[in-house]
Amino acid sequence: MVTETVAVQREVSESGKLGFGEKLAYGVGNFGEMMIFNPATSFMVFFYTEIAGIAAATVGTILLVSRLMDFFNPVMGLVVDRTNSRFGKGRPWLLWLAVPFGLCAMLLFTVPPLGMTGKIIYAFITYNLALGLIYTAIDIPYSAMLPLVTPDQHQRTQLSLFRMAFSMIGGMVSFAITLPLVKYLGGGAAGWQRSFIIFGAVGTLFLLVCFAGTKERLKPSSDKGAQVPVKVAANSLGQNKYWLMVAAMAFGLFIMIGLYGANIYFCQYFLHNVELFGPMMTVSQVAIVVGMVAVSPLLKNLGKRNAALVGTLIAIIGQAMMFIDPTNFRLIMAGMIVKSLGSAPLVGSMFAMVADTVEYGEWRTGVRTDGLAYGAISLGNKLAVGLGAALLGWILGLSGYVGGAAVQPPSAMFALKLMFLYVPLAVLVVTALILSVYKLDKEYPAIAVELKQRRAAAQ
Repeated sequence: MVTETVAVQREVSESGKLGFGEKLAYGVGNFGEMMIFNPATSFMVFFYTEIAGIAAATVGTILLVSRLMDFFNPVMGLVVDRTNSRFGKGRPWLLWLAVPFGLCAMLLFTVPPLGMTGKIIYAFITYNLALGLIYTAIDIPYSAMLPLVTPDQHQRTQLSLFRMAFSMIGGMVSFAITLPLVKYLGGGAAGWQRSFIIFGAVGTLFLLVCFAGTKERLKPSSDKGAQVPVKVAANSLGQNKYWLMVAAMAFGLFIMIGLYGANIYFCQYFLHNVELFGPMMTVSQVAIVVGMVAVSPLLKNLGKRNAALVGTLIAIIGQAMMFIDPTNFRLIMAGMIVKSLGSAPLVGSMFAMVADTVEYGEWRTGVRTDGLAYGAISLGNKLAVGLGAALLGWILGLSGYVGGAAVQPPSAMFALKLMFLYVPLAVLVVTALILSVYKLDKEYPAIAVELKQRRAAAQ
């Protein structure tokens, strides 16, 4: 009788079906993160220079040196793989760090009554503590939770869609209300501090909701993951061909994000109105969110790979539309909408695809690396954004771009077309090629059955 009860409990655990409430709880966790992370990263330079009075060159140095903290991402991934608590591997970190993250949001936007040297030291410490150390120590476990919450492919895709939709909603909400809220709360240093006390409280609340409303159900097929040497774990990940494919697609996607800075130049010199940048980006983000909401049935029926491939081909069409007349704002907007709608299946299911590659890696090598897989992806994404931003500066410099000039030389105009039109098109084509050889969706059912048998034997 006891054996039968255990078998039934295990079957329920392995079924992985999730209620709407748990999907919502997981999604709002990213909303909580973005309510702090997005405005912090977007307004940090302005706050340091205009409110704290730190020289722009010094701020640039702080941010550049702080990029070394990005290498903490895979380290935190290894920490997650070695975490064992009654709450699971990733989930407990939300409980432990939600309140410190909220407090750090307030400290980050506080001007201490110190001299300039003291302000610089304070800025360096709080920036790296909040956005380097604590944010990473929440975001990597949060990401690694996805494959641990359920083994079901479709349910993971649903979680990924909820995550990305709430991420973008959180970004749009925080961008829209930050400056009005600062002004409403008194402006100046006090207004910024009070605003981020509110953002910190909101972020903390939603991270705790995520912790309370989710559950990690999956146990690895062996206990190697907690004891495996770093070199063995890294080699296991390096042998995971499907993880490498997803990492390459994510790298390309985030290079395009890093090149978003070129869009404002494109609006200035091709559309002749820099203020069109705001509507262009807003419509693009809204289209992706709408696409992710609408694409769920397509993902269920076609699978992640097929839906992403079809969507990427649609995105290529949208990008190609903009080549017809780069000076026509309506055509550019139409192309951006088609491109964003087409990108929705891949953007929405990317983290679920990583979860599937974790299962493949466990099946192939016997080593489960949830944390390392997401930590390494996160590091690659941050490096890609940095590379995209660097490419923007390098290409403009090599093209002979003249800052502030009403008319740019032909070489600079071509450089802007290169970054706005050609590079994104090339990235989308490469993404489609990778998806064409990505076969894990077809192989996954057999892998899942074998892993389920291994887990049953291990338990």
